[in-house]
Amino acid sequence: MRHLAGKPHQLPGNRQNLQAYQARHFSYRVEGTVALISLNRPERKNPLTFDSYAELRDLFRNLVYATDVHAVVLTGEGGNFCSGGDVHDIIGPLTQLDMPGLLAFTRMTGDVIKAMRACPQPVIAAIDGICRRRPSCFPASVLPAATWAPAPCCRA
Repeated sequence: MRHLAGKPHQLPGNRQNLQAYQARHFSYRVEGTVALISLNRPERKNPLTFDSYAELRDLFRNLVYATDVHAVVLTGEGGNFCSGGDVHDIIGPLTQLDMPGLLAFTRMTGDVIKAMRACPQPVIAAIDGICRRRPSCFPASVLPAATWAPAPCCRA
């Protein structure tokens, strides 16, 4: 087991197969060894909701243990990547939350980014159309702008 030192995700009890994972708040499929995550609310330009944030956080945490996924592509359907937080499902309710509620939401969205960054597989954003440069709930000091910027070949 010496060769597994510092690699707890490779221990036999930690291995996980995510080929058959069934997403509830976005599309997910594995082609070969590449997981394709697609935000799938094109009629609203693929905004995020409380539920999609939570599911993305949990999926990226589980990808640490995936033995069948070697790369992840994150994209949006219908010609747009993501318009940010859904106005009706996130922005409106956030205006009604007290400080503990706002803190809980901020922690959850931060946990999505931490889980993505901790994911051992490369995560590639396939960006087309509208893309919020960084999530509106994060100050610039929390996320580097390049985290959500489109690649030079994708800029109009």
